[in-house]
Amino acid sequence: MRNGSKKEVKSRIYVDAYAHKSYLLFVDQSLSKADTNREQVIYPEQTIEIARNLTSPSAEKNANTLLPHYYAGIAKDSCWMFKFISGPINAYSLLSDPEGKMFNPKSIVAIQLNNGPIVQYNEENLRVMVGDDLDAIESIQWKNYLQAIKRYNRNSGKINKK
Repeated sequence: MRNGSKKEVKSRIYVDAYAHKSYLLFVDQSLSKADTNREQVIYPEQTIEIARNLTSPSAEKNANTLLPHYYAGIAKDSCWMFKFISGPINAYSLLSDPEGKMFNPKSIVAIQLNNGPIVQYNEENLRVMVGDDLDAIESIQWKNYLQAIKRYNRNSGKINKK
């Protein structure tokens, strides 16, 4: 949390269509069901980051020494963003699915060149990032922005190996 505290929350990420924000629902089990403070809504601006425990409950029960594996999402404006693609261009998604099993390219909300600022995912920002990389520019012309990122990252790796 922004105040330095930590909360363990078992919640999916919900979307408040009216406020145009994502939120988590924290249920304080120590309070009675009649208490109006039992359920608390937590918005991204109240947090620094959130982390999803990727260790399955059955794996945790079977291995006493197994450390939990977390996938962190950073708080930005109205949502939490999870790094989905790492490379010279990083891509951030609204989905906390690091394996990409349920990934939808429409969930990408932001991109980042190297360690620069995280900016909105759109054609204009992507064109600036890929510069004169012809493969990436071709993908952008076809409106395949995800492929443009992948091509740029692949081509940047080839340049760095030379």
